[in-house]
Amino acid sequence: MSNETLKQSLAQLDSISTRNLTLEATEHLLSRTRAAMVDLSKKIDETYKHLAEDFTNADPFSIGKARRLLSRFQTQADYLTNLEESLEIHFHQKQIENRMAERLGGPRNLKALEYGILFLIVALLGLLIYDMTAGPDDLRPWWLTSRSIFFIDAFCCAIFMSEFALRLSCAESKRFVWKHHWVDFATSIPIPGEAQLSRFGRLGRLARFARVLRLLRFARLFFFLWRGMDKLQDVMDVKMMKKTIRWSVMATLAGAFFIYQLEGHGVEDNLAANPVSTFGKAIWWSFTTVLTGGFGDIHNPSSTSGQVLTGLLVVVGMVLVGVFTATLTTIFVGQQSETENENIDSILTRLDEFTALHEQSKDDDGISQST
Repeated sequence: MSNETLKQSLAQLDSISTRNLTLEATEHLLSRTRAAMVDLSKKIDETYKHLAEDFTNADPFSIGKARRLLSRFQTQADYLTNLEESLEIHFHQKQIENRMAERLGGPRNLKALEYGILFLIVALLGLLIYDMTAGPDDLRPWWLTSRSIFFIDAFCCAIFMSEFALRLSCAESKRFVWKHHWVDFATSIPIPGEAQLSRFGRLGRLARFARVLRLLRFARLFFFLWRGMDKLQDVMDVKMMKKTIRWSVMATLAGAFFIYQLEGHGVEDNLAANPVSTFGKAIWWSFTTVLTGGFGDIHNPSSTSGQVLTGLLVVVGMVLVGVFTATLTTIFVGQQSETENENIDSILTRLDEFTALHEQSKDDDGISQST
């Protein structure tokens, strides 16, 4: 019984999150957070004046105090800045969701719309992958030809665009929607199949996979179905983590494009034996090179340009993997490090107080001896 009570208490404590706040509570907390940022700025200015005076008076402990206080203030400033950004995003999202629910007739209808959009995205991605890998239309069923898939794509995109227009109309800040949901708009534009895009070359087909980003965004809906997924969402909300993933994807696509152009065709007589003869194979080679640097077992570039490209991808991959690992480590050990820093600051503060008392005691002894 006591174990269950303890678990319930921990669950209640774990439920304290910005995602569980109402619109009014979010607005109030956002106002208090901004006020705390102003107070912290004033406190930093006052501390600087005192430390500058101590430094001018040749206080040997002033530099150490400045470093410790800088670390403490930096931690507080980062926390308040991230909290303000999170609250502002949650406030606008909650405001949009409430207005959309009113127009759709209730939260259940809104949730049904979101799950319906997610289902269409998954189904459409499957069709697009099939369209790129299934071969010519003569070998397909009539309802899975490139023309049929394009019309299905256009119909789904019309639904996506309607959902984006509804979200935009319900937003008080249109800038917020364009800033955080521009991917929804970009991926709601239908892109013709290979037959329609043959005059644009192979690059026209790649833009269709930008909808994977929309799939990942809607996948966040499932984070609320399981307890304990908050940690995973925290990982996805880390700025450096997002930037690392973004640059990794860009490096992989760029590496695949260039290796395909350099050695994907026209290099070997037998293209079937060429490990990068298709763009899909080139993506796999580039992904392996960026992530592990182990490109040799797939394809060892023979041209000078390909070798230079491989070297650049390996170096970029080492940097990105290092940043990703460091960021992930910071997430898991951040709370422990913060506690340790607080303990160290407490000990150093007591040492400063002890030093001040010791100096005062020496002065008092000197005065008593002189009298």
